[in-house]
Amino acid sequence: MIFISHSTRDGDLAIKLMDLLQTQFNLQRENFFLTSDEELKYGEDWIESIRVGMDEANLVLPLITPNFLGSQFCLCELGATWVNQKALVPIILPPLNHSALQETPFRSWMQSLTLNSEQDLARLAQTMVDKNVGKVNFPRFNTRAKAFYNEVLEPFKVEMESREVISEALVTQLRKELKQFKEAYDEAEKESEQLRKENEALRDMKDKEEVKAYEYSNMEDWEMFTELVRKVSSTLRKLPKVLPSVLFQSFRYDNRKSDERGLYSPSANDELKILENRGFVVWDDGWQPNEIHPQIHTAKIAIQELKKFLDTNLTEELEVRFNEEYEGLIFDMAYSDFWEKILGVIIYHSGE
Repeated sequence: MIFISHSTRDGDLAIKLMDLLQTQFNLQRENFFLTSDEELKYGEDWIESIRVGMDEANLVLPLITPNFLGSQFCLCELGATWVNQKALVPIILPPLNHSALQETPFRSWMQSLTLNSEQDLARLAQTMVDKNVGKVNFPRFNTRAKAFYNEVLEPFKVEMESREVISEALVTQLRKELKQFKEAYDEAEKESEQLRKENEALRDMKDKEEVKAYEYSNMEDWEMFTELVRKVSSTLRKLPKVLPSVLFQSFRYDNRKSDERGLYSPSANDELKILENRGFVVWDDGWQPNEIHPQIHTAKIAIQELKKFLDTNLTEELEVRFNEEYEGLIFDMAYSDFWEKILGVIIYHSGE
């Protein structure tokens, strides 16, 4: 993947550079990560997305422009690129030159490129080849690069030359903030190292029960499981006594663990007929839950949430914890013991 870090004000330039590299190297749109990408939807953890994208990239291209240097967040991104130094190639756009990196951690960085001509674009292409990022036909690329330089980079240079020069006060402020960022990063590294040492110390404890108690206290999956169980149990207990059995039989059938489509229970048949009149159940080759009833609908949603959680989060650690808490019980919602002992309801079986 190619990670392009840039100021939002330079979004058009970044997209056009991406288009050039994409078409000439026969790449796909998903091979690129732009930090102002519209695909980073509102509400998404976009800072974490940027961190992951930068870490996984084969090539990290910060577009160093006056707009970039004027953005506090871009400078933070620039500092964060240390995470993937091997892939890092700062791209300096005229009218800036190599001295633009003087006040950054990359002032002596040898891999930077200043795009003063189409030949410099060819150097960028060669860098991509060297880093095994696609293949290119250089004669065709050089033709396209010349057009790109004349149609995109030259106008951009003129636009930047006419913009207001960054003030010394702003530069001083940026230096201060960059220093604070580095100090915060160093502090985070120290905290991470301390946590690692504490974890090792816990693993070395002779008292295994103490270690287990500590691990259990940090077991988020178990907390989520018990919360979902409480939710299902609460909804089931609000239903008439026989209805959890109807839901159980429906659940088993839907999950292909039973040939019985619904509940057959002569002992509860009179009660079920009353519940049919109240809209809780319907007869369809056995008593089935009537999903249009609000209480049934709520219960089925809660059951489905618990089922989905177990399908996606059933780890070995969670099974071990369950087996210790509920010895002799199968960790599977397809069995009535789970519903009775975990969800706290009575299950009628067909024929009873």
